[in-house]
Amino acid sequence: MLSIRNSADMDRALVSLLDPALRRLLTLRRDQLAEDGLDLDEIVHIIVVRPGDTLAEVEAEAGVAIGTNLVDGRKLGDPEFEPLFEYVNRKDGWLEAVMILSDDGFGLVLFVPDTIDIDPAISLLLRRCVAA
Repeated sequence: MLSIRNSADMDRALVSLLDPALRRLLTLRRDQLAEDGLDLDEIVHIIVVRPGDTLAEVEAEAGVAIGTNLVDGRKLGDPEFEPLFEYVNRKDGWLEAVMILSDDGFGLVLFVPDTIDIDPAISLLLRRCVAA
């Protein structure tokens, strides 16, 4: 798992060995957020999920139970469970999921490879939300 909490983390991530599509997506999001003049730590926590990472580990890193609807308490697996992501998009072999966590707009962004070797709970959670 790669956790990006601020601009320094992003800079380190972008010079590391990354999938080229992921590097492009991270660069695009960094540039878009920089237009607002904010450091990343003021607006977003980005988590890049890797094969072997579990939903529980992602939730622990995020500090948010993304497999639980925080409004009604329903959990992933409940037939009436609705995730609280603003959107989930598929692009270049990656799923990007955005969840706004506070009234000031601070958000959590997950980048998850759209592959079969990802924790089935994470795949189920995101794939049911993918924008058409």
